[in-house]
Amino acid sequence: MTKTLAVLVASLAILATACGGGATPSASPTASTVAAGSASPTVRPCCTKVTAAYSNISADDWLTWYAFEKGIFKDNGLTVDLQSINGGAQTSAALLAGSIQIGQFGGAEALSANAGGADLVVVANLAPVYPYKLYAQKGITTIQGLKGKKVGVSNAGGSSDIATRAALKSAGLDPDKDVNIIAVGSHANRTAALLAGTIDAGVDDPPEDLELVKAGLTPLVDLAGQKLPAANTGVIMQRSYLNANKDAVQAYVDSLTIARSKMKADKSGATAVLGKYFKLDNQTALDAAYDFFMNEVTVPYLYPEVIQWKDAIDILGKGNPNIAKVDISKMIDRSFMQSAQDRKLGG
Repeated sequence: MTKTLAVLVASLAILATACGGGATPSASPTASTVAAGSASPTVRPCCTKVTAAYSNISADDWLTWYAFEKGIFKDNGLTVDLQSINGGAQTSAALLAGSIQIGQFGGAEALSANAGGADLVVVANLAPVYPYKLYAQKGITTIQGLKGKKVGVSNAGGSSDIATRAALKSAGLDPDKDVNIIAVGSHANRTAALLAGTIDAGVDDPPEDLELVKAGLTPLVDLAGQKLPAANTGVIMQRSYLNANKDAVQAYVDSLTIARSKMKADKSGATAVLGKYFKLDNQTALDAAYDFFMNEVTVPYLYPEVIQWKDAIDILGKGNPNIAKVDISKMIDRSFMQSAQDRKLGG
């Protein structure tokens, strides 16, 4: 199989198996309003152009939005064309096709692509634990109460599917035997199905879970609080791009690291950015999302780790023998995050 054909097969495979999500119009660049506040910022000439895309309207991508809106990318010598693409599979396919240079989507999709012949590299993991809570209908008070029930995910093999299966397994349930897992197509559909009562349980996260809380649903388990390692939202590119553009990749990683540090001291500014992308003005929900992601999900230095792919390998490997052939240690590159830490950009 030629490399081009292999990549096309990988693209089609992840389109069929990855999670969906919402989309908004591409963001517009804003003037720099915040200087790079770090211990040892690197001064770079302005500006190298980078086309990047995120796969869902999810707070997983909050650091990127903040870096974009506050001019941190520009401070680090980048002009970023930041796009929204509907779903991790589609974002991965765009990256493989060369339509974008940097993608932010699930590590499971990157794993599937490499199993199909691609050569994608993950340089950071924006959600190193599962950034979800598992919600259930009223009357279901324990995770064991889900036996025989319908549990919704976006798509088979996607991030929400892997997170849901990991949560069930950690509670002693067999996802394939004890529950009926139903693919509903997207994050938004999952929330809607919970509200309509057509599924009995499903993962959700702040601030999207606001309507569930209003409806009286409560989480059975906080997956982020369990600190289960996950490859949920990576900063991903083709190896050929990384090798030819190491300065730009370092600047991108630096910007995200600085953004996270600044957000810790700028709750009002951070929640304003989140509200813009979610088109949400409920400050209670925005504050809850801030506390959840800043305290439970993100860390100062967002290293990709081999262990974060364990669940994805176990789950996806059952249907694809090539998954086990992917060497995760060669699929991740920690050097860019290490450089950011050496210069103490995260505080």
